[in-house]
Amino acid sequence: MTAALLRLATTAWADHGGPLRAEGLSPLTVGLLAGALALAAAVLIVVIVMLLTRKPSSPAQESARESAQESK
Repeated sequence: MTAALLRLATTAWADHGGPLRAEGLSPLTVGLLAGALALAAAVLIVVIVMLLTRKPSSPAQESARESAQESK
């Protein structure tokens, strides 16, 4: 009975074997892409943390900036 069921099994419609199958990336390429994505994520996290933890400027610095912009 098992042999009869195995004979009925056919290739799935989604199985694109042969010339339609795309080649996978090399392990070196996958490693480089993973490293680049990890570095980009780390830089993005650092930038977000720096923006969120930025101290507000003191009033003396703001008045100096305003006078410098007015003189331009």
